Amino acid sequence: MRVAVLTNILSPYRVPLFNAVAQRLDGELLVLCAAQTEPLRLWEQQPSAARFRWHVLPGVHRAWMVDEWHLHLNWGLGRSLRDFEPDLIVVGGYDQPVYWQGLLFARRRRIPVALWYESWEGSAQRRRGIVFALKRAFVRRTSVGIAFGSRAAAWLRQIHGGEFPVVLSLNTVDMEFFRHHAERFRRSPEFLAQRALYPELLLLSVGSLIPRKNVRLLLEALHRLSDPTVGLLVVGTGPQEKELRGLCRQLGLEGRVVFAGFRQQWELPQYYGLADVLVLPSLREVWGLVVNEALATGLYVLCSTAVGAAYDLVRPGWNGELFAPTAMEELVELLSCLRTRLPELRARREAISAHACREFSIERAAEGFLEGIHEAWRRARRG
Repeated sequence: MRVAVLTNILSPYRVPLFNAVAQRLDGELLVLCAAQTEPLRLWEQQPSAARFRWHVLPGVHRAWMVDEWHLHLNWGLGRSLRDFEPDLIVVGGYDQPVYWQGLLFARRRRIPVALWYESWEGSAQRRRGIVFALKRAFVRRTSVGIAFGSRAAAWLRQIHGGEFPVVLSLNTVDMEFFRHHAERFRRSPEFLAQRALYPELLLLSVGSLIPRKNVRLLLEALHRLSDPTVGLLVVGTGPQEKELRGLCRQLGLEGRVVFAGFRQQWELPQYYGLADVLVLPSLREVWGLVVNEALATGLYVLCSTAVGAAYDLVRPGWNGELFAPTAMEELVELLSCLRTRLPELRARREAISAHACREFSIERAAEGFLEGIHEAWRRARRG
């Protein structure tokens, strides 16, 4: 079977998944990207790591940072698909013209389409009106949904509004990479010296510094906690960085909060290795791959209920806790309890890591992806 995947960009987090799919696929995989990259995506791309065919379609691009929406106007898709002659097309959403072009191409050629879907009700910004009607029209013209997690699957069925086959997949990263490199760093000679530079309980925030990530709430909660043995390491950059640094000075947190700037994927295991707890207080998050990364390295996770990953990855009381993203006192109470539970959490680190790497692996994600492809193919064969 020849499968073409349409997606926005080829992030380094997606390469291991596509490699695993290509390895297991009885046929050939082609990944077509709408853009090379997008604003705030500072990752170094590593094309040599891709063990599948891929290329970026020509086009023009526009970004609206207020809504975090990127528009890619591409051409050349028809030629690429005609040259490849796919048996099935996987589209990575419905919010770009290239996805609609792919859907139209497939309908003309009577090729089945699988919708690879990641949004959920808590991350959807438009739940009614003309935009929602267009979403429904798109979904109803696809054969099968491949959903990132249980909440995305439920929302996809709700958008469809009828009987719609949805295969549950997983949004994840190369878990073993994070586990191995974080553990190697913790065993290295320099670990103890570096760890001594931080407070006893070290919280970690990883991600773009934008209002939606809600890092301000975390800083204010840390100030409210007023415990010098609890610190925060902030990994990431973005338009809100200056404001957040100023807030730290205003709240007197300079000695307890360290801004490490943006770090490439291969650098992140060191920061996970230093920390004890990841805190993700986002106001809206489609998934939150940092939760996967943190669990792979054995960290306990405090996760907002507005994060898609929370409902599939976090087991409250065992590998993390959930809290409302506007509940300051709830977060302060959780942080206070963590201080007394620190020895217990560190002792559980290996169990958390082993469970995460087993249950949330790239291999499992690839299995779900392929199951969706095969289900779409079977339905097309049945007519």
